[in-house]
Amino acid sequence: MSSNSSNCAPLRRRLWLVLGGFGLLLLAGLIVTLWLGDGEGVTRVHFSSWVQRHYSQLQVATNYGLYPFYALFLGLFIYGHTRGETGLKLFAQAYLLAQLVGAMLGVRILKMLLGRARPDATPLPGFESEWAGFSWDAAHHSFPSGHTADIVTSAVFMTLLIRNPWAAAVFMAWAVALALSRLALAKHYPSDALAGAVIALVASYILVRYWLLPRLERQPPVPAPRWWRQS
Repeated sequence: MSSNSSNCAPLRRRLWLVLGGFGLLLLAGLIVTLWLGDGEGVTRVHFSSWVQRHYSQLQVATNYGLYPFYALFLGLFIYGHTRGETGLKLFAQAYLLAQLVGAMLGVRILKMLLGRARPDATPLPGFESEWAGFSWDAAHHSFPSGHTADIVTSAVFMTLLIRNPWAAAVFMAWAVALALSRLALAKHYPSDALAGAVIALVASYILVRYWLLPRLERQPPVPAPRWWRQS
């Protein structure tokens, strides 16, 4: 096995651990969604007293909770480019591609094709779901959740980047909290968030496994970053 293949082995193992952790969260979310139902899930979260008291703060969190990760990975790309750290630059590029393929392209196509009304736009009582088919109207772009796909992609790459279980827990909690904020604001159903998370995990896996790792392994043998050396 080449030096670079050995250096990348911990990243490959960690990818499966991260996907497994998010898989457990998805399973828990699916169980709750099946138990409550989409409409009831939104109703319970949206009309809870805590949400109503903190509505404006939740709007800020859901609108700006994605941006710190954009800034971080942009900084990572610039640092890797200027310092000749090819691995860091490739890592940042893989993140960007995963966002483009999953959170933007994949999510956007499904939103327009399916035309699901957002909970706050559905004409049906009790936040019942309405599917209108192909639609350009943003009010009918509920499924899947783009915010959730975006934040889960960011959380996956951050947990791959930083080798610390507490940091991983923070990033996963951040992803769950932002997904719940979409329900709290009645912008998405639970199934929207779950679908967005699945898209993010699939896109992240494909980009890391079939784009990032092969390129890292083709690089000339150099000391690997600490988070790739350690198991």
